Amino acid sequence: FPTFDRITSVEVFKGPASIKYGPYTVGGAINLVTRPIPVDSSGGIDLEVGQEDFGKLYGHYGNSTERFGMLVEGVHLESSGFKDLDGGGDTGFDKNDATVKARVNSDPGDPVYQELELKLGYADEVSNESYLGLIDADFEATPYRRYAASQLDRFEWDRQQYQLSHYINWGANYDLTTTVYRHDFERVWGKLNGFETDDLTLNDIFADPDSAINSIFVDVLRGERDSLSDPETLVIGTNDREYYSQGVQLAGNWWPTLGRVEHNVELGLRYHEDQIVRRHTEDGFLMQSGRLVSDQGDTDITADETGSAEAIAVYVHDEFTLGKFTLSGGARTELIDTKLVDRLSGTTTDNSTNVLLPGAGVFYQMTPSFGLLAGVHKGFAPNAPGESDGADPEESINYEAGFRFTHDAWRAEVIGFYNDYSNLLGRCTFSSGCDEAQLDDEFNGGEADIVGAETSFGYEFSVDNGLHFPVSLVYTYTDAEFQNTFASDFSQFGGDDGVVVAGDKLPYLPAHQATLRLGVNGSTWEVNFSAKYTGEMRDSASQGDVDDVNQTDPQAIVDLAGSYNVTENGQVYIGALNVFDEADIVSRRPFGARPGRPRQFTIGYKYEF
Repeated sequence: FPTFDRITSVEVFKGPASIKYGPYTVGGAINLVTRPIPVDSSGGIDLEVGQEDFGKLYGHYGNSTERFGMLVEGVHLESSGFKDLDGGGDTGFDKNDATVKARVNSDPGDPVYQELELKLGYADEVSNESYLGLIDADFEATPYRRYAASQLDRFEWDRQQYQLSHYINWGANYDLTTTVYRHDFERVWGKLNGFETDDLTLNDIFADPDSAINSIFVDVLRGERDSLSDPETLVIGTNDREYYSQGVQLAGNWWPTLGRVEHNVELGLRYHEDQIVRRHTEDGFLMQSGRLVSDQGDTDITADETGSAEAIAVYVHDEFTLGKFTLSGGARTELIDTKLVDRLSGTTTDNSTNVLLPGAGVFYQMTPSFGLLAGVHKGFAPNAPGESDGADPEESINYEAGFRFTHDAWRAEVIGFYNDYSNLLGRCTFSSGCDEAQLDDEFNGGEADIVGAETSFGYEFSVDNGLHFPVSLVYTYTDAEFQNTFASDFSQFGGDDGVVVAGDKLPYLPAHQATLRLGVNGSTWEVNFSAKYTGEMRDSASQGDVDDVNQTDPQAIVDLAGSYNVTENGQVYIGALNVFDEADIVSRRPFGARPGRPRQFTIGYKYEF
């Protein structure tokens, strides 16, 4: 995920507006806007330290002249981690992220204005993180413990980005942006896959850790028992993957006046291709005196394949105003060809998908402060390369309606939504609890309904002494159910018995989410309070009451932050995350209970020039 220190703003596109972005159009789109090239010479530095040996160093500098501009920025993050590994060891991470931007442009006064911008990026990370969780009894005693069997878990990756953009503007009515891009990503993920036995999976062991047989394997995981037989040999999997994505995209705007109506027409065309090379292996290790030692056996190759895709996407979107009505609509078409070459089985699988994705919306400005909105669009998610076992693309019709209110310091928004899935698609990943043989398989979930509402309220009041008090509340309610009864090998759908029953709730989707923010701002300082609630989530599809061992905990997390401007350009800031040190189970997948982060205090200093 992009390093957020480099992000200056976030754009959210929901409902019909999301058809401009694809091919995934179900849940909307987010654009993380990175720091632009500044108009004048400017820069900054940000230093932060905190518990768990957390450290951050971020810096940026840029400048522009009439015909040229440039920006350089970089960030380094590190931590020793907040989990305690049995036998000792680092559970933290080191991450670096750097970007260079350069721009040349024509004379700003030219009737046809042009820009050419080059963007180069590099990032890497080494993370001593693990998917392995704890049995519930151990979680209750020491939630931030990590079993000795995870001591070799390690995730390494690096990424390169190359992007060249050309912008041209023909006066007041036309512009066109052409972007050529390339992304390279390599990762090696070594992690515990299980034991050298077909009779028991890690999921089986964590589901009943106190049985006579399973308790033996739990002791091996803890490092409290040596591996004494072949079934007690631990299997470490290494997922080695290389990705690239590249293409060219054209996005144009046209502002015509047709009759007496002014339109904002957007047109886009993109050619895209991407590829993934998977090389997955497994090796045996013995637990000996709390340390993992190679069993000197052969390395098993579990995956050796190349998946690729080529796609052409075209969209058109128009927005115009008639009196108090603002109407928008458009369509996107995707033509996707995929191929999977499996070198272990000697097979090649080709698939093609063509889809039309329309959408339309309306906003009615009833009063200067109050407006009504409604929209509908088709949602879509394509299959991954190689799917030939009957898995269909994900498709849905998504509806929304609500209102927006703004008046002086008040703002409010309430939007109800209904997502009518004709097919919900499940994807098997290691993090979702799938074994090595199922990785990247896809499963039909059939018809599903997701109904809910998103609400947000905000107000800022001031007092005579110059203090400002911003207040905001965001709440989301979601009710998501399967509408068919079917058998599924996907554990998040079918659970232990492999059956989904109509009316089952979708897993890992909380019914209630809420965030309350309160602030006090002076001329040179501010203090902010945030409280976030996330309801419990089912570990697999089910209905009715759920045992605690089959769901996550509800979470109520309070954060505090404050800052003080010590000089005109310098600022000291402090942060307290998870103030009350809540240790909740946030996930039970893939194996065992895992916590969120504990309480952490940080302090930092920013200087802008």
